[in-house]
Amino acid sequence: MTVTAIQIGLDPDVIDCSSPDFAQFPGLSREKLRAANDENVAALRAAGYHVDNCLIDFGDAGADKARQWLQAEHYDAVLIGAGVRLVAGNTLLFESIVNAAHVAQPGCRFVFNRAAVATPDDIRRWYPNPEAVA
Repeated sequence: MTVTAIQIGLDPDVIDCSSPDFAQFPGLSREKLRAANDENVAALRAAGYHVDNCLIDFGDAGADKARQWLQAEHYDAVLIGAGVRLVAGNTLLFESIVNAAHVAQPGCRFVFNRAAVATPDDIRRWYPNPEAVA
């Protein structure tokens, strides 16, 4: 059975890359973020994982969208992007997503990228073989 994953991250169109919140990501731009997101999804799919890409807004709107996606399908892995996790102003959004996943996806593994550009290696920490769900 193929490992299923959802990648949840901020929609590049809602991010002000010049804001102090995002200054911790040097050289970040909407274009670079969109390209990194698209490349990560393509790389995960090319590696054999089934992945859905949920791009969200800030605050309650983002939490609601993530919750809807998490309730709609089964996922073995929930990938939550650095813009949600590492920006202090998004703590409540991050908390809401984790709690929604905890309820909707019991037994899922949480996967966090270590850089703005994620790779299939992030999911391979938990699922080295895309065809072997633990």
